[in-house]
Amino acid sequence: NDRLAPLADQARGVWARLRQESNVDLGAIRLSGSATRRQVDVNVTVDGSPGPALGVMSQGEVNALALSIFLPRATVAGSPFRFLVIDDPVQAMDPAKVEGLARVLEDVSRSRQMLVFTHDDRLPEAVRRLGIAARVLEVTRRPGSVVQIRPALTPVERSLKDAQDMCADAAVPGNVAARVVPGLCRLAVEA
Repeated sequence: NDRLAPLADQARGVWARLRQESNVDLGAIRLSGSATRRQVDVNVTVDGSPGPALGVMSQGEVNALALSIFLPRATVAGSPFRFLVIDDPVQAMDPAKVEGLARVLEDVSRSRQMLVFTHDDRLPEAVRRLGIAARVLEVTRRPGSVVQIRPALTPVERSLKDAQDMCADAAVPGNVAARVVPGLCRLAVEA
């Protein structure tokens, strides 16, 4: 527990940035049990009253809590690993938590290389909106399991490219293009 204390302090700091409008406060994080039968106990308060963490948290809060505990442990100074791979961390998070996560990942990326996979456009959009230096790539599996990697387009660029591609594709009937292209242009303007 003495070795865990600094990580628990860091976890509370990460949680403070990810929790946003959550009424759940992260308290002590301790090991219980003995020998090979140890577990991590996470104490929380809900509106100032003690309560079980998982019983009151949304799925987005649980994901944010898991990241709050994982990131300090994964980035401990003595770790030989200088990179992190995180898969779909924004799953079930509300927009405020996604922005908080983008900032937390920005901080972690100062000392570790980060590779984050997501199907959710909210994280790359938050990275762009917040001006966070990041290289955002789009990975697509093509027929025959050929993997294509290219720089990701912004929502504006993507909508305009889709409109241009539709206009240039001779296989698309004119009446279909005439209905779809204005909608894509509207999406670009809205973005």
